[in-house]
Amino acid sequence: MLPALMVRFNLFESDDESDAYSTGSEAESEESEQIYRESFPYLLEDEWFLKCFHVSRDIFKSLYDGIAPTLLSQYEATVYDRIAATLRYLATGTCTSDRGVGGYKAMPRAEFQAMFPQTLNAIRQLICNQHISLKPQNRDEQWEATSYFRRILGPTPGVAFCAVGTHIPIAEPSEQKHLFYYKYGTYSLNALMIFDHRKRIRYVNASFCGAMHDSHLWNSSGVDSHFAQQHAKGNEKCNLLANSMFPSQPWIIKPKPGIVDPTFNARHERALATADTAVHLLKNRFKCLLGKPPIPYTPPECVAVIDVCCALHNMCLDENLPDIK
Repeated sequence: MLPALMVRFNLFESDDESDAYSTGSEAESEESEQIYRESFPYLLEDEWFLKCFHVSRDIFKSLYDGIAPTLLSQYEATVYDRIAATLRYLATGTCTSDRGVGGYKAMPRAEFQAMFPQTLNAIRQLICNQHISLKPQNRDEQWEATSYFRRILGPTPGVAFCAVGTHIPIAEPSEQKHLFYYKYGTYSLNALMIFDHRKRIRYVNASFCGAMHDSHLWNSSGVDSHFAQQHAKGNEKCNLLANSMFPSQPWIIKPKPGIVDPTFNARHERALATADTAVHLLKNRFKCLLGKPPIPYTPPECVAVIDVCCALHNMCLDENLPDIK
């Protein structure tokens, strides 16, 4: 079994001399917040944000309000410009030589590379734990999920989620290249994702090397313990669908081998397609995940990019934003 990259949050934290968080007085904080409020382009319409960044103005503003008071102004670019350049990269996969709709102009490469890690990490800390969780959002959620999957599967007990692995192309690593080699001369991270019936991402672990087979993702992730605990508590509405490469567990519903029950297998395939559709929506909205070009950062930095894209995907679904094609 190949090792996973054990990388989670606080990836881009700097040392004490260049700490990402300000420690000024209350007066300085109030003055900074006033500057931030004045520098946000309130007159730009929601459609412009959707076309440029594939997120709404409200989502952009929530990021701005959340991280602006905490970031040091050690770069020439404003906080707004830093968030804009970061989201533009996530949406398009490019950070330079880019002129978007409405006159959006890309940040110079050197400036972008300098500010991107800190800005991305600030966004990651702000939204990922809040918007990606296996915990039910309300009492009706599991009932809605199991009803959705029952309509497709028939009388299959308590299915609420779908689990899949998906490869995210990355640039050729400088070390341990063989661990990340995928196929046809490409390199990737193999991300384990769990989706619900609404195509929201309820769990993501993108820290696995591209050479790791899908059959090892589940056991290496540690997420199985969550479902084991739910099963031990008698929760019959917390099972999930997965393909035949996943391990056999009472809470994992896989296709039946051979042609024992072709009708069930066909229904299983249609239900699991919910996850495939969700992955397609995620990568279309955040085209940096498509690999054209591959994400040009180290594997740990790529994990952070994927995490942020997944959280933003959920935020867009919560606002019922139109799909990006």
